[in-house]
Amino acid sequence: MMGGAGIIWSFIDEDAIDEFIITVVPTFIGEGIPLIAPSYLELPLRLLSSQRFSDGVIQIDYELRQLVRC
Repeated sequence: MMGGAGIIWSFIDEDAIDEFIITVVPTFIGEGIPLIAPSYLELPLRLLSSQRFSDGVIQIDYELRQLVRC
């Protein structure tokens, strides 16, 4: 069975993802869940924008650049 992080890598391997929009909520939850699974790829990102909200939440928009195979 494949979890969310593994599914994301499946799409990355097929060049089906070109952008990540990540929302950071200012709450510590102990051990977090990885956004992406460990892999043999390095993900070069380019910051497109960021936005800060009054409740402390931050939204970050990254473009996925060409993958680098390690």
